Amino acid sequence: MKSLQNIIYVLIFVTLTLPLNAQDKIKTRSESFWGVHFDRHSQLTDEHLGKTLTGGMIDSMLKAVRPDYIQVDSKGHPGVSSYPTAVGQQAAGYDKDPLALIREVTFKRNVALYVHHSGVMDINYVRLYPEEGRRAPDGKPDGQNTSFWGNYADRLLIPQLKELALKYKVDGVWIDGESWAVYPDYHPKAQEEFKQVTGLSYMPTVAEDPNYKILLEFNRKKFIAYIDHYTAELKKVAPQFQLCSNWAFSALMPEPVPAGIKLDFLSGDYDPDDALNTANWNARCLAGQGLPYDLMAWSFVRHSVPKTALQLCQEAAAVISLGGGCQMYFRQNEDMSFQPASFDIMREVADFVLPRRDYCKGIKPIPQIALFYSTAGWKQKVNDIYRPFGVNGIRGIMNALLDGQQAVEVLMTHHMEKRMEEYPVIVVPEWEVMEPEMIARLKEYVKKGGNLLVIGSEATVLFDDILGVQGVGERGASCLGFDNRFVDIQGKFREIRCEQGTEELARLYQTNDFRFPSGSAATIHKYGKGKVAGVYMNIGESYLSTTSPVFRDFLSELIGNLFPEPLVSVKGSHRVHVIPSEKDGRMLIQLVNTSGDHANRSVKGIDEIPELRDLNVVVRSEERPKKVLLQPDGRPLRFDYVDGKVTFVVPDLKIHDIVEIIK
Repeated sequence: MKSLQNIIYVLIFVTLTLPLNAQDKIKTRSESFWGVHFDRHSQLTDEHLGKTLTGGMIDSMLKAVRPDYIQVDSKGHPGVSSYPTAVGQQAAGYDKDPLALIREVTFKRNVALYVHHSGVMDINYVRLYPEEGRRAPDGKPDGQNTSFWGNYADRLLIPQLKELALKYKVDGVWIDGESWAVYPDYHPKAQEEFKQVTGLSYMPTVAEDPNYKILLEFNRKKFIAYIDHYTAELKKVAPQFQLCSNWAFSALMPEPVPAGIKLDFLSGDYDPDDALNTANWNARCLAGQGLPYDLMAWSFVRHSVPKTALQLCQEAAAVISLGGGCQMYFRQNEDMSFQPASFDIMREVADFVLPRRDYCKGIKPIPQIALFYSTAGWKQKVNDIYRPFGVNGIRGIMNALLDGQQAVEVLMTHHMEKRMEEYPVIVVPEWEVMEPEMIARLKEYVKKGGNLLVIGSEATVLFDDILGVQGVGERGASCLGFDNRFVDIQGKFREIRCEQGTEELARLYQTNDFRFPSGSAATIHKYGKGKVAGVYMNIGESYLSTTSPVFRDFLSELIGNLFPEPLVSVKGSHRVHVIPSEKDGRMLIQLVNTSGDHANRSVKGIDEIPELRDLNVVVRSEERPKKVLLQPDGRPLRFDYVDGKVTFVVPDLKIHDIVEIIK
């Protein structure tokens, strides 16, 4: 009896000392799907950090929200640590150690803990060591950002990350204030190295200088070397510590992830205004980069107006429907405590996201339309190192294609080099410059049977020989006439003359009157075994600002001429985005309802998203399915199968559902 009691006592002790949810383990970032982010950006004058933060508060949030991980503040852009660091800059006072308490509770709940930690941007460090700050063209420190030609990484960043990894047992770091905080650096050591590397006798200071692009590329290489350095140093002492540089190798940085670099995942916090469209763009740019990725939605818009759970769910749908993880950003109070009033919103989003894990995490989009993000074209357009400007053309064209129910992936140059032949259609969107080898590859792709759509007055020039046209000049702005409707175009358009065998698909007009034509808007031409269509004007930026249905339908018509039988077609609303995907041999058709005022910058909080009804879906299939289910609810859908096509109706779409085709 005594030994039985001892066994019971041991079992009770083990149970009490094991982490809660002991049947699970703490997930790595690659295993994670849903997270919550907090940050504060503590100030030097902040006192009583940790005062009202309690273990019960943390635990109640974790229990309600059920995240795979949370991210909390460790150091914001002011450069002040929100925990009592032994190696960095402390705030004025701490009532308790907030980070230690959060680590204790997250460990018990088997929830991974990451920290939000400012990298390149550290205002306090630049204050203490002005000689190590990034210099503006006038030679003065900019007062915010550190210089890659100083000792910041070795003196502070790496030692503090080691402290977080080894002392606090934090699982990883989401380093903020990185790529978007990098500007051309005119530090004396930078100028010396620039002259030595480039052979130039000066460092350009204005974008109009013909050597300014060389300066940008010089700084880009230095930034990648900086990431490579600090990640390698961390992995030497804490190989399990997971690292991310916010927005690295993303839409802001359309380059391949270098082999050997020690980043564990990619991430970014997208613009809280017009967030759904921004999420669509950034998710498609991260999806092919070969590392686990997630995107962060802000729980509020500019001027601190809170978002509703409904609009956060819609934003999450844009990311998880492409296979990415999602996280939501909520504020921490000045004392590093959480805000319990936001827990219900977090819980509602979790209730939406978590049932979709099995139908979204790990999915791969099925190749249909590849939208070409040329690295050379991007470098020619932008005059920043890594900031979100200069790509409105490709973004607008992506939006127009998605609004036409086209299944679109964004492929950067290094993706296109490897995967071009997988796609039935490739779209080249308004690049003035492209990699010469990619131009040649795209022409060969068409010759072998591919379908190519080239858009833009500059881009089409690069393909005149396979478009079957000759340029005869340029004219000012005019209007597109299509399907008995008109829309104004912005900027110039190319006048072309069609050669034999080239068919004109649409025309431009001098005014909104079909009696006064002024040139060809689009053509199509057979080349080898494939087809190529051209649009002789730029329309992306116009669609981004006006979302004209004429542009949308015009592009859909062109795609239909090139690719008349897509894998999936959906009719019934232009407010649904379609992503055919697969996982473990299952076809999973992602449907996202994009209705609502999300793109209206005058509307901050959205508490109603119109439901879409009676969507008619056709899916090509070589065999009759056993079932068609609407997930995550497992609702069976009645379907017909005739001539290799599965047809059915989705009766309602609130925000996001998945059609599972079971064969």
